[in-house]
Amino acid sequence: MTAAQATTERPAPQSATPAPEAAANLAADINGRMDAIEGSRLFGWVWDRNRPLERLQVKVLIAGRQVLSTVADKPRVDLRRNGVGDGAHAFEVDLPEFVLHHIDQLSIIATSPSTGQETALRMPSQDERAAEAAMNTPLGRVLDQLDVLIAAQRRSQIIQREAAEALRMTAEQVEKMSSNEEGIGAAVELVRASQAELTRRVSDIEVFLMRFDRTLADFDERIRDLTHTADRPMRRAVALLGALSLVAAASSIAVLLVLVGRMGA
Repeated sequence: MTAAQATTERPAPQSATPAPEAAANLAADINGRMDAIEGSRLFGWVWDRNRPLERLQVKVLIAGRQVLSTVADKPRVDLRRNGVGDGAHAFEVDLPEFVLHHIDQLSIIATSPSTGQETALRMPSQDERAAEAAMNTPLGRVLDQLDVLIAAQRRSQIIQREAAEALRMTAEQVEKMSSNEEGIGAAVELVRASQAELTRRVSDIEVFLMRFDRTLADFDERIRDLTHTADRPMRRAVALLGALSLVAAASSIAVLLVLVGRMGA
């Protein structure tokens, strides 16, 4: 089961977490909502912008009478991606049967444990949920692929570091061997073996870059389609894709220049 994404009521960017003394004097800035009721289970999220690490209390009321309570402390990837603190501000509640029979009298109240301030959480309209679904499905795929690209970029960096380290060790061994005539032949063989290994590693980097570029190209059309409705996570995705492509290209060029320079020397 996937709860509706938190896109309608997007929080403002947080420049910094308030100091404990300052946070204690701030009024709660509670933001959240009920996402959906599926079967007998209620889903939602809520947080205090002024206290992003605090978990809020959530009360379920029928006709003003409390019947259930929980804490909004469950992690959700969509919340984290949308800048809702650390993303662990979701809640899920199993509703008793009698509550389901009085949904029209249902209300959800979020309470700040620090200030006692309360805020009623609303349920999005059908039109809002339909609009979110239309946006979040392709956006979710882009962000999922972005996670894959980030992992691949890290792997590329590891390959490059291994290649540079192997080259450094080879240079040290060759220098030691070539200090006497008997070691020159062994040094030549070591260089040949090292060149073959470095060629393989460079090929791995080239394959990664080809796949990386192809994946980025596949994203271009999808990103253009989403740009007219782009929000903060979409802009973040586009920025990260651009940054990753620049980093991948720059780091690979640097490694290749180092390899060529060392081999030429």
